[in-house]
Amino acid sequence: MTLIIGKGLTGEDKPKEQPSPEEFQPYNIGDYTLRAPLTSNKSGFSKWGFCWKGDTEFFIKEFLSPVYPDDSVELNPTLREKRIEECIHWFEQKSHIYNTIVAAQTGNLVVPVSFFKFKSRFYLVTQKVSENAMDFAILSRFDMEHKLIVMKVLANSFARLAEHNVVHADVKPDNLLIKQTNGGFFTMKIIDFDASYLADYPPDPDEIQGDTVYYAPETLLYIIGECDTLTPKVDVFAMGIIFHQLLTGHMPVIKPEYDYIYESILSGDEPKLDPALPEHYRQLLVGMLQKEPENRLSMQQVLDLLSGFREKDLAFKKAESAAPKEASQANPGLFSATDDDLW
Repeated sequence: MTLIIGKGLTGEDKPKEQPSPEEFQPYNIGDYTLRAPLTSNKSGFSKWGFCWKGDTEFFIKEFLSPVYPDDSVELNPTLREKRIEECIHWFEQKSHIYNTIVAAQTGNLVVPVSFFKFKSRFYLVTQKVSENAMDFAILSRFDMEHKLIVMKVLANSFARLAEHNVVHADVKPDNLLIKQTNGGFFTMKIIDFDASYLADYPPDPDEIQGDTVYYAPETLLYIIGECDTLTPKVDVFAMGIIFHQLLTGHMPVIKPEYDYIYESILSGDEPKLDPALPEHYRQLLVGMLQKEPENRLSMQQVLDLLSGFREKDLAFKKAESAAPKEASQANPGLFSATDDDLW
């Protein structure tokens, strides 16, 4: 990854306000050319779009904060110096995280290509990926062999991140992009490391990002000041929810009085897993969704378990096909979150 710091993090003019798409004229951001306006759609902390360098198209993100104080802004010298120091500190932290993510690359991580300052803004450039966000309604209908491959790819990528002490911290379907291989199987591209941090240096509680739907219990405890440690086990919990969705097409079921799975677990109510899941998958998910991080599986342990599941899947399939038809019909694969019989 090339890290470019503009002109030594010196103050420059702000980028001009972007015109409407009809009036837009291509312009350069450092070595990259924008041919269309950036958008803030689905991103509250940045603008994003696509750019070109030579004949290659890339994804580019403009961070809305921090903003480097340029010379045209009238600021008290002390305040200006403080803002500049904050920008440099933020840039160095981000650079360290991005370089660590690059070192953890497995081929399935969409890692930074360039991270730099241009004028008063900071920009991140990655390769452009055209795959679609994970659609569980579709993937859950594929056979177990396809699903197992996807889970192993994800587990391997997150195990490598954990090896480097990286917490993705925003594991959700929108950040897991589906790619179909020439052989007809599916694999993943993992994107958006904006919320990521190194476990040794977690963000301040009020700076925690990510989708609350996939929060681990300790993430909430950290935010409210009842926990001071966050580890890659945060991602294991989120991936447990993801795996259940991949296997069944829906999330584990919680009682109606709870909004989130972590909330249910903190209240002492374990989420209900789909009863049609093979027992080895149920035990895997139970291990991934433990309340206490120290009792939760690591992602390497998840990968190791998945590596032995092909034989278990074949045995389960053989037993299922030999079972009486009535028995298989009595154990549906999907069930309603409002089914009173679950509780």
